Amino acid sequence: MTPKTQKKKTKVAIILASLALVGTMAIGGISAYFTDTDSATNTVTVGSIDIDLDEPNWDPSDPEHTDITPDKEFDKNPQVTNVGHNDAFVFVQVSVPYKNVVTANEGGTKNASADTELFTYTINSDWTEVGTPAKDTEHGVVVHTYAYGTSTACTALAPKTTTSQAVFDKIKLVNVIEGQVDNETLDVGVKAYGIQTENVNGGKTNPTDVWTVVNNQTNG
Repeated sequence: MTPKTQKKKTKVAIILASLALVGTMAIGGISAYFTDTDSATNTVTVGSIDIDLDEPNWDPSDPEHTDITPDKEFDKNPQVTNVGHNDAFVFVQVSVPYKNVVTANEGGTKNASADTELFTYTINSDWTEVGTPAKDTEHGVVVHTYAYGTSTACTALAPKTTTSQAVFDKIKLVNVIEGQVDNETLDVGVKAYGIQTENVNGGKTNPTDVWTVVNNQTNG
């Protein structure tokens, strides 16, 4: 599955109007009315959350990225850019294919056959995993969710800026014994999410709390 980003754009104009009236006066029993009207129109423009997901070091046409052998490591560096008008909390989901296979250790010793994620990687320090990985048996993948931030607080991504680090820089095919995945097309799916930073779930910034809101709104 080709990395795809999910985007939200909202632009709403709210028109607020106010009206001022100036009152009356009476002279010699005859009512003379001085009147005036004034109006003011205040336009409030609601901003937008708009993110891009890029992998600048990934080239699908590069043979190094297509003819992959067991235990081979190659470049893949998903990063998120905030192209909207408001600060955003961002998340990335990575779907790693898994299969019941026999793998080998560094010395060549075989491991018992087991459900195994076919690719491994190391996430960078500016990202943290949210919750536990979820096995999607229908699609044959394990889904990992990562928040830009720490385990206790999401990091706000300012408009027109990119995350300081990619989620990870390289990815590696596990050392699977020959013949079990030969000539298969293995897709590592990457999907990015963004949400406003203000007033999320009562102002909470904990990645688990924020992701609950994001997940309910986008996948619920």
